[in-house]
Amino acid sequence: MEAKIVTYQYFLLGDTVPVRVAFNAKGQRMGAEVPNRDKGTLVQDATYLSRLATSFEVEEITPEQFRERAEAMLGRSLE
Repeated sequence: MEAKIVTYQYFLLGDTVPVRVAFNAKGQRMGAEVPNRDKGTLVQDATYLSRLATSFEVEEITPEQFRERAEAMLGRSLE
């Protein structure tokens, strides 16, 4: 049985929204997670995959930068 290996890339969309994109072992995008202020957590939202692909304002960021931006948006720690 093949192990499920998931890797991540981190982006900042429009200098505002931190987005974490999950990739499977074959390098295919599986989904995206973004902070949701109403729920106070990260939520899966696949619409951000197309937003990343079509936006001119996309910057790749580090996992630490993603965490800082997400925690700032949520007003709490992700741990």
